[in-house]
Amino acid sequence: MLEHSVSRALVDGILNADSKTKGHLGQQCAAHLGLEACPLGKNGGIDGVGFINQQKIYFQSKLINRPLNAEFADSLYGNLVRHKANIAIVLTGIGYTSGVSQRLKEFDDIEQFKIHLLTLHDYFNETPAFQTASKDLPPLRDLGIEKSF
Repeated sequence: MLEHSVSRALVDGILNADSKTKGHLGQQCAAHLGLEACPLGKNGGIDGVGFINQQKIYFQSKLINRPLNAEFADSLYGNLVRHKANIAIVLTGIGYTSGVSQRLKEFDDIEQFKIHLLTLHDYFNETPAFQTASKDLPPLRDLGIEKSF
């Protein structure tokens, strides 16, 4: 777990990075989470994929400087169905509006999916939300990047 000031500085730096850098960071997060990172660019909304207990894991990184809203929930649901995923891990910069959870509840079959909505704060500080999501992931990988801090 990082000190709050260090965590905040990392989050601020990521949110102010260019899109290409954010894409690379999303790939690194996927790898750290034990998933296979997908290629940058047009990836059909999937940034990482993996399996645990014969369950397909879908990872999406949205490192933007505003909360994700109900429109994102529509996209997420569509991607889960299209990619035949069982578990979703979403990582965003700031968080989510209440519209995300409200919209997801509107889908009759949403309970077939395990959905973990995480923020960079959760990720860097290994919050209870992150720890819960970790139970639905393969073992975390040590990428060796923390040694430089």
